[in-house]
Amino acid sequence: MSLYFIAVVPHKELRQKTKVFSKDFAKRFNSIKSFENFPHITIIQPFHFDENQEEILVGNFSVMNLISSSFEVFLKNFGCFPNKDKPVVFIKPESSTELQLLYDEVQPMMKFHSYAKIHPHLTVAYKDLSPENFQKAWQEYQTKSFEDSFLVDKICLFKHENKKWNLLKIKYLK
Repeated sequence: MSLYFIAVVPHKELRQKTKVFSKDFAKRFNSIKSFENFPHITIIQPFHFDENQEEILVGNFSVMNLISSSFEVFLKNFGCFPNKDKPVVFIKPESSTELQLLYDEVQPMMKFHSYAKIHPHLTVAYKDLSPENFQKAWQEYQTKSFEDSFLVDKICLFKHENKKWNLLKIKYLK
């Protein structure tokens, strides 16, 4: 079994801007996992699938008949999931309506998750951010401002191999 997920990925310039925040968390708050990953907004959370059947997965992804058109995602400021053991700090989409509609369209075709609502976010710190460092960082980041946007014109299927996520297939929106 291998691990896969589906996400939207911002353009290179925005990815570089968000990596600045992840680098800050790595240096000042001892949270390097996000800096090692790439900026994205998850549409379908990581799921296990038989690697021997990967052609079927990629085929299903490729032939999805999506009706969603390209749309703009506006990002504004920071949010958090103050989980007790593994808190997360992220950049917030101003509205998640289009991302929810995209999930609602993709999920039944991929049949891996059945959660009703997604919580779109662009992660800048997670997994190895300690609760203590989260408290310190959140004091600063809850008032820090950030604004940008990007066009969602495709979704991407990724596979986890060799300790990183690798792009398998791109599906363009209308």
